[in-house]
Amino acid sequence: MRYKLDKTLKALLIIACLFSLVSQANAEEIKEKIRQQGQLYGYWGWNRSQYSDSDIHFKGDDHDFTLHNTSAKDRQNEVTPSSLFDRYLSPVNLTIPQYNYRFGYFVADDWAVSLGFDHMKYVVEEDQVVGISGTISTPGFEKSNPALENKEINREFLSFEHTDGLNMISIETEYFHSLWNHGRDFDFALFAGAGLGAMIPKTNVKMLDYKRNDEFHLAGYATSIKGGFEFTFFHNWFFRGLVKFGYTNLGDVLTTGQGDTAAQSFYFEEYIGAVGYRF
Repeated sequence: MRYKLDKTLKALLIIACLFSLVSQANAEEIKEKIRQQGQLYGYWGWNRSQYSDSDIHFKGDDHDFTLHNTSAKDRQNEVTPSSLFDRYLSPVNLTIPQYNYRFGYFVADDWAVSLGFDHMKYVVEEDQVVGISGTISTPGFEKSNPALENKEINREFLSFEHTDGLNMISIETEYFHSLWNHGRDFDFALFAGAGLGAMIPKTNVKMLDYKRNDEFHLAGYATSIKGGFEFTFFHNWFFRGLVKFGYTNLGDVLTTGQGDTAAQSFYFEEYIGAVGYRF
């Protein structure tokens, strides 16, 4: 009787061990299938942005001056119960807030390459006092002494915004590391990546005595690094929260209809929340 009991216990232990090994193998297999080579994904989201101060150099036939240490901010639509449906979720007005979309392809398990569009907004703050150097010969705005002096930015002198917007088309790479996995349906992972992009702002400028100018134009480039988390739910759906740090050099910003330009470079931080689908 004892012998039979020992054999039964051993058999149960062997079965338990096999079941444990099979369960572990299945769990690892399921975990690997969350982000597999050959998968595609797409997401849509929104952002808030911050910018470093920058020197902006304006050049034209009757002006060649620089505004030093100029401050700017973003312009995201306020989130209220009415604006949530009217601005953020309305198919007609989806592109009014600061938004992001991206499409990616997994070139290997947990490694993806993506192409996306970041629509930020950049607004030079009014009523700030900055340094100005250079010369202006436009009647009513003359500055003959090129030496550095103080200047208040107001609407009569300058209104400068990348509000339609500070647009970046970028290629990025991403690596994911899963921290928690529950079968096929739920997963929590951290990810990091880097990117390179082209800047195509639609700059809204009203300066000196010129008419307002507002045109899309390839103005420069940007580089960025990013990191964040991805929470997968119901296997294919996911939510991403991420921070992107970047540098942009805008060497050819259109300011007037006569072909006058401005140049600036600055660092930016972008905080993004997005919902997507992986298939």
